[in-house]
Order: sequence, then C-alpha cells, then structure tokens
Amino acid sequence: MSGQEFWFALASVDGVGPMRIKRLLNRFGTIEAVFDAELSEIARIPLFNPLLASRILKARMRVPEFRRHIKWFKSRGIDILCVEEEAYPTQLKEISNAPAILCKKGNLSQISKQAVAIVGTTAPTEPGILATLELSTRLVQSGLTIVSGLAKGIDTSAHLGALSADGATVGVVGGDLLSIYPNENRGLADQICENGALFSEHPFTTRPTPANLILRNRIISGLSMATIVIESIANGGAIRAAGFALEQGRLVFACNWDKHSRFSEGPRKLIQQGAYPISPNQLGKVVDVLSDPNRLEKIQSAHLTGEQMNLF
Repeated sequence: MSGQEFWFALASVDGVGPMRIKRLLNRFGTIEAVFDAELSEIARIPLFNPLLASRILKARMRVPEFRRHIKWFKSRGIDILCVEEEAYPTQLKEISNAPAILCKKGNLSQISKQAVAIVGTTAPTEPGILATLELSTRLVQSGLTIVSGLAKGIDTSAHLGALSADGATVGVVGGDLLSIYPNENRGLADQICENGALFSEHPFTTRPTPANLILRNRIISGLSMATIVIESIANGGAIRAAGFALEQGRLVFACNWDKHSRFSEGPRKLIQQGAYPISPNQLGKVVDVLSDPNRLEKIQSAHLTGEQMNLF
C-alpha cells in the first residue's frame, strides 16, 4: 500500500487534476514529497495558489483515514491503481490527462494493449445492435479485449458480444464502482467482473453526471488502440469518445451505413473528418486489420503522420 494513501489524499483535493499532479511531481519528485512541502513552495508552482496549496496540506492530515478507506475497498473487491504503479494500464498511462487513481473491480489482472473500444448510442437500431454483437464477438475470438462504457444500447451489446464468446471485456463507468449506472446493468457489471474488469476514476461516492460521463470517454479511448463508433447522433457521447481518441493519437473507425438515419449522422460526420469507414456488411475485414499486428503498425504509423491508408 506504500504511497497509495498519498495518491488517494491528492485525489480528494478539489481543483487538483492530472495536469496539476504532473506539475507537482515534476517539482517534488515523489507523491510523498508533495505532502512534506511547505505551503509557499506549492503555491509558487504554475497553476497553483495559496488556497490550493492549503487544501493539499489539509489533505495530509487525512492520510490515516484514506489508508483505512483503501483497506475497506479491498474488502469489497476493489483495487486502487496509482498512475506510477506497474499494474496501472500501460496504454492509459500514455495519455496526457490519465487519471491519477483508477478504481478497479474484476478478475482481469492486466489490460492488454490489444484492446478496442466499441461505443454508440443508448437507443440503437436493430442493425446497429446486430453489427455490434457480431463485431465484438469476432474481435474477442481473435484475441482482442473489448472496452466500452456499460451504458444502455451499443455499450451493452458490445459487452454482451464479448461475454458470449468467453472473451475479456472492460467497462468504464462515470460514477463510483459501488453505484453502478444504469441500475439495470448491475447484473451485466457482475458478469464483466468474472472475466474482465470495471474501472472508475472516482474513489469517492460520485454521481454519473453528464460531465463525468463525458470525461470517462477519455479513459475508454485511452485504454484502447482503436475506437469504433457504431451509431450515434451528430453530437452524441460516442462522438466525444472518438474526439478523445483522435487527441490521443489513436485510430478511429466509424460504421458507414447505407441508409440515412439520425443515428448514422455521427459516424458520417467522423468519416468526413478522417475516421476510417467500415461497412456493417463486411465487419470481418476490420477484424482482420485490428488482429494483424503488422498491418496495424503500418496504419498507426501513417495515422500519426496525418496520412490515411487504404484499409482493405
């Protein structure tokens, strides 16, 4: 548990997010050294001030309380992963605003780098559901892990497709792990934990507000080498997830539906912005690409230079 309670303490401070934490570590070297610093030393760091520094030092007084909280989490089957620890997902650690703390529940010991996010609307069409089930099933059969957000609709279908093929799937929630949302997916959450994992960046009781649900999308895409959008309205949450993926330098795919509907607007928008189009009738082709390390490496290299290769 060495150091975890200090990370927990820092995560409890309002106004201290991933970017400010990086500045603290750059200045003081270790998380323990942050709490040994003087108020004036912290206040002088760019983006800090005396009020924020005083909040950090007040959190130091609660370290024993946080130590007990971590033990209580463990008794409930929840592990705390700090960004500096080896068990913290490697791909997520690479993004600029990786959460300092991840709460994890489940039997998946390490998230594979061969993970793919599948996201979309909470009110999908039947073709959207069928495409999601087929795609997630084929991907896990090829050895990949499915990441999604445990929401209704496309997310639920992505998790179920992976589970139906005895594959690994990861759910990222926008609240805390003891308050699963939506409530009707509690059974699904338990199934995911058997062969996968649930993640949350919230170690304290937190409601899944719209802002928190949007922010959790950066974790979904950050855990994944690619994000696939099945169906979405033009400004839906899945489009936000794709936006985070692009910011992180990750690949984005979008279903190119033949029939126009409000749920095809989001994927069409992404394709116009440079996402790789995939045909719902030829999902095996995208599975072949994502499960072939050599082809994928070439596509990723081209993507980072702003070039879009022909996938198929």
